Amino acid sequence: MSIIHIGSKSEYVKMALNLPFSIEGWCAANVEIALPSFHGWIEIYLDAFAVNNFAGQLTNMYGSLQGTASLMPLEEQFTLTLHAKTSGHIHAEGTAWSQATCGNKLVFQFELDQSFLPQVLLQLQDALGGESR
Repeated sequence: MSIIHIGSKSEYVKMALNLPFSIEGWCAANVEIALPSFHGWIEIYLDAFAVNNFAGQLTNMYGSLQGTASLMPLEEQFTLTLHAKTSGHIHAEGTAWSQATCGNKLVFQFELDQSFLPQVLLQLQDALGGESR
């Protein structure tokens, strides 16, 4: 199980990827979302393209501290976008559905500092090592 933790100890999104990706390019994942006055999790499927694309965008965003990095799986049960702001701040926003785009919907956002990004990039690199498609 590969863990991707985005945020601080109190405000974060944590994805536990059940790798490897299947032949069809999917992996099951548990996503935990922790915010002030809210803590929950959902079980989703992530496609390899979306995870690899997010890793590439995040690498570019961290290098320039500009732009966005978006995790947008085909099923859109869980989405996450990180926006680089001035002075090294990162605005995170996303959605989580109890089922693939139906059922209960959570819209969330939180702020983090760009100093969290190197660890996220290492976690993505470790998770995707040998998994790139």
